[in-house]
Amino acid sequence: MKVRSASPAIGGSRPRNLIAGIALVAVIAILGRPSVASAAPQAAGADSGNYIPRSQYLSPVAMTLSADGRWLYIACEDSDLVLAVDTRSQKVERRVHVGRMPRGIALSPGGKFLYVSNEDSNDVTEVDAETFRVRRTLAVGWGPVGLTTDRAGKVLYVANTLGDDISLVDLKSGRELKRLEAGHYPEYVALSRDGSRVYVANLLARVAPVDQPPVSELTVIDTSRQIVAARVDVPGVIQMRHIAELPAIAGGYLLVPFMRPKNLNPLVQIQQGWYLTHGLAAIRPAAVASDGPKKYQVAEVLLDDIDRYYADGFGVAATPDGRWALVTASGANVVSVVDSAKLRHLLQNTPPARQQELANRLDSASQFVVQRFPVGQNPTDVLVSPDSRFAYIANRMDDTVSVVDLGRMRIASTIDLGGPKEISRERRGERLFFNASHCYQGQMACATCHPHEGLSDGLAWSLETPQLGRDVVENRTLFGIDGTSPFKWNGKNPNLETQDGPRTAMYIFRSQGFSPKQVNDLVTYIHSLQLPRNPHLAPNGHLTDAQARGRAIFFRDRTTDGRLIPPLDRCYTCHSPLTRYTSRVSMDVGTATHYDTIHAFDVPQLTGVSTRQPYLHNGEALELEDIWTIFNPEDKHGITSDLNKAQLNDLIEFLKTL
Repeated sequence: MKVRSASPAIGGSRPRNLIAGIALVAVIAILGRPSVASAAPQAAGADSGNYIPRSQYLSPVAMTLSADGRWLYIACEDSDLVLAVDTRSQKVERRVHVGRMPRGIALSPGGKFLYVSNEDSNDVTEVDAETFRVRRTLAVGWGPVGLTTDRAGKVLYVANTLGDDISLVDLKSGRELKRLEAGHYPEYVALSRDGSRVYVANLLARVAPVDQPPVSELTVIDTSRQIVAARVDVPGVIQMRHIAELPAIAGGYLLVPFMRPKNLNPLVQIQQGWYLTHGLAAIRPAAVASDGPKKYQVAEVLLDDIDRYYADGFGVAATPDGRWALVTASGANVVSVVDSAKLRHLLQNTPPARQQELANRLDSASQFVVQRFPVGQNPTDVLVSPDSRFAYIANRMDDTVSVVDLGRMRIASTIDLGGPKEISRERRGERLFFNASHCYQGQMACATCHPHEGLSDGLAWSLETPQLGRDVVENRTLFGIDGTSPFKWNGKNPNLETQDGPRTAMYIFRSQGFSPKQVNDLVTYIHSLQLPRNPHLAPNGHLTDAQARGRAIFFRDRTTDGRLIPPLDRCYTCHSPLTRYTSRVSMDVGTATHYDTIHAFDVPQLTGVSTRQPYLHNGEALELEDIWTIFNPEDKHGITSDLNKAQLNDLIEFLKTL
């Protein structure tokens, strides 16, 4: 089984600060080798009487509408609530507690039941849409987000982000039938108009060599055979989000928002624009070929203007007749209205040989975007009423829903969902994290490179350096980084205030940046980001036999033939459990290349290693095992040459529990 994780390797040698390295060994020797902590207990359910929400804020992220358009159902991730809004009175009429961090919501074909994915509790809550009571909880995979039923309402399809797979659940018995392999970090799903396919958009690109452009995947499932029918390559993009299907009369395209990074261009490019772009993948299933499978045609268009960007496309929806498509830009607080006929005209009148050019043309959006509306803060999901009169946009950061009058093309009203009006420091920082207005021309927000509230985007970037094209570095997660300073791979930023203040303004945003007060707010929010529940560790903290053997290898002080391992070459010296499995100093472990101007790199924490990929400072190691089998030939990155395949597998199993 491949490990889906991301953090540099184990062990280390030649520390920049030798005294610090020896001191860590001394402390560990005094305190003894620690045991693995137990996982946090499951959150109390709605019926336990002990329910405690994660946050005072609502944070609406996903919506669905009843067939008659009367009821708008909203999943609110921070409050662990589902709300029912009467679209006529525009009031919240009902609410129900579900699982931890609800991120997706779907309605059964008959409208009787709601299905809510709970990312943090790894399950789906079934709610009676009439009584608004929880009926049952369905176990699925790790980190569920997007979901949909089939046309008959017999099978539920759930995208599991941390598992890189899709659960198929039999709704009669409530049991999981199977899991199908998705791409990397699957998030959102959609049932095709004819019910024959389920489409799954994957947030991150396939893990691949860092010197190549990213390639993302749209996974296509055949609902009749319940198998993966196609894996559609979408080149050059990451962060594919919601999916909308236009009717055949409007071209039959699947529209999927994306972010297109130029991560291997030097960051100075941001001053000329075009360092990050945001757009739509227009994917069209062609006619069934003679040999059976459908062929998919992929085109990409940008939603950005030449001198203004619409960062972090998220939600997309189309009117039933296909005349309009709406796309939210969650970093720009804008919804764009696309004229589908004009988009179709552009795609059909661009010769095949020039289709690829559309992905890089900043003058295209003016040909098919007919309106842009400012909405609330951090707009996510968007829906269109069955009669095509209204569109509803969930504004995650201000607990509201914007209502667009599509006939008059204007914002008709704003629905207040009832969140608190007093904004905490952490919430202010969260708003800054998702807001691209602080970057030159609005090209990016913090969340652009750290999607899913702090995740690494899995890419290597050519950031600031005295020599252009040197020091390419892999992006690092923000989950659980409190207490792991210094920051940057070269370890030069002593704290987050430096990292997110002057450095971000000068080198990344190319702007005035954040004020001192805003920096404090942002740092408060980043410190609050916690690792997701670890699916590889038993709830009671007990290790499997393989994990226990791997733990013994991690904390060993002798080789397999009995030789004493020097203290500075032991895994736990550089990755101390006392400091989240880092040493907070820089080490030269022999992984620098001729493109690097430094040789000692900051030792990253290993906590949460199972949620990130790739590895090493430049992302060269695609799999965790590669760190030792390919990039540690001289045992400079800890003594590992004496370990066989089985022992390395055990070590990996232990690391996945951290």
